[in-house]
Amino acid sequence: MRTTHVLDLDLVAGKQSPASRAVGVAGMLTSVWRQLRNRYAIGRLNDLDDRQLLDMGLKREDVREAITSPFFDNPASYLTRASRNRASLFYKGTRHD
Repeated sequence: MRTTHVLDLDLVAGKQSPASRAVGVAGMLTSVWRQLRNRYAIGRLNDLDDRQLLDMGLKREDVREAITSPFFDNPASYLTRASRNRASLFYKGTRHD
């Protein structure tokens, strides 16, 4: 005897519930707040002198480019990449300043 199972999926796009909408809006606001907070923190790197930035593997141009990147791009990932590239050059014996 063979039994067949039928899976009934409700794929009709309906209205979002108010709770679902609230979660979406809260997620978006959290994302915008995080971006603003991160950009403010990166902007504070401008308060450091060039030697302090270089200790972190950064140059002032790296900070400037990160701050002027498109809003929803992650500027911290750019700074991390720039710092790692500069550290790699340093350990290979290439000048990094």
